[in-house]
Amino acid sequence: MTAISTLAFILVVLTAMMILVFRDWRINTIALGLQYLAVFSLVTLSWPIGMAVVKLIVGWMATAAIAFTCLRQMKAESPSEPTSSLFFRAIAGILVILVIFVLSPSLQEAMFPQVPLVIIQGGLMLIGMALMQLGTNSEAYLTIISLLSLLAGFEVIHAALELSTLLTGLLVITNLGLALVGVFFIVKTSDTNEIPGMEEAQ
Repeated sequence: MTAISTLAFILVVLTAMMILVFRDWRINTIALGLQYLAVFSLVTLSWPIGMAVVKLIVGWMATAAIAFTCLRQMKAESPSEPTSSLFFRAIAGILVILVIFVLSPSLQEAMFPQVPLVIIQGGLMLIGMALMQLGTNSEAYLTIISLLSLLAGFEVIHAALELSTLLTGLLVITNLGLALVGVFFIVKTSDTNEIPGMEEAQ
């Protein structure tokens, strides 16, 4: 179980960094799908597999909704971005990782002594990276992906504290609701961007 949790944590770090650094919707949606697989592995440390698999299925449903919407609405080629922006976000992500590694042991001792350290680190990693992402972008699909990652980080830590079927159902509704809101704003943003071009053509 230790090897599985370690691999899941490494996958959380890698996928969170990919979502933070890159702006290609294809890379981000693939990373989000893999991230939910890592979340599932961490949740199975605390919950039965039958309950944990719900989070995996719901996460993949939300990811698929965003991915198919981006496929229909967004351009095939991603806009070019200066290397300095990628470098800045990579440095910011590394700083988040370092802060979480430093603070998580004391946080475990003070607040969550019964929760394994890898779960605290994995949950905080998702929350920290998502907050950093929310502060460094204005794209609709990236905002929704960041909120889904933030919620996933909360679910990882909460799963180790309590097994609640009712709250699990509420989180399922919240995840799917966020995905639907994301689909709406992606479509709306795409339609708004197309209007000036249509007027010029006329």
